[in-house]
Amino acid sequence: MHFPDVRGESLTGEALAFPRDFAGGRTIALVAFDLKARAQLETWVPFIDRFARNGTVRGRVFATLPSSMRIVKSAIIATMRKSAPSAEARSATVALFVDLEPFCAALEITDRASVHTFVIETDGTVSAHYAGPYTAAAGTAIEARVAMSG
Repeated sequence: MHFPDVRGESLTGEALAFPRDFAGGRTIALVAFDLKARAQLETWVPFIDRFARNGTVRGRVFATLPSSMRIVKSAIIATMRKSAPSAEARSATVALFVDLEPFCAALEITDRASVHTFVIETDGTVSAHYAGPYTAAAGTAIEARVAMSG
């Protein structure tokens, strides 16, 4: 599986393109489609922060919305920016406005109500995928994949 070609904007206003911008280092990416998944997403934050602090991987949160919502992009990003707890969170959060069907097909996402956690290699290859909130078992599986792919 390979992360699809997409363009987005971080909450700091930085224009990004993926998978190109994964080249800087291995990434644990959280992909969410629904505001209701925020609680699930937040269960992963301490886990990812631990890796980011020791420089093992980068963390990214992809707030993934349908391309039709681009017309209100500025308002959505402004609201997300206000709710981000820190400069690091704003920098690590990327708003994606994409055609959801091919995006989800490329990442084998069938459940858009859950948060999806991916380990993404520097070439954009997905080496692990987990759907749902953080659990000890999921954390152990992701941690093992990060250790193997290092």
